[in-house]
Amino acid sequence: MELKGRNATWLELAVAPLWRLGQTQVRIHPLSGGRDCCVGITVDDRWLCANDGRLTVFGCKDSAVRFLELLRIDHMEEGDPAEMTADCGCEKVQCLRLGARGL
Repeated sequence: MELKGRNATWLELAVAPLWRLGQTQVRIHPLSGGRDCCVGITVDDRWLCANDGRLTVFGCKDSAVRFLELLRIDHMEEGDPAEMTADCGCEKVQCLRLGARGL
């Protein structure tokens, strides 16, 4: 699977609960490549990306859940594993992880 067509952005996800009244489908998907625990998020079957078009990758499911909690999104689903390269050591993705100071 690769990024094709229109992707979801952080801003769209942040306002989704307000203008979609809970109709937005948010899924957390395990990703291949990179570390075994990396995940990505889809919003209505579109990959969540940074404003520069890079795929947003989370270092683990807990970091993805924390990100969604910060946006006040409390309903998410488990997504199918995706054949999406999640190599956090490259410039092609934006990787977010939980640390001692938060996300």
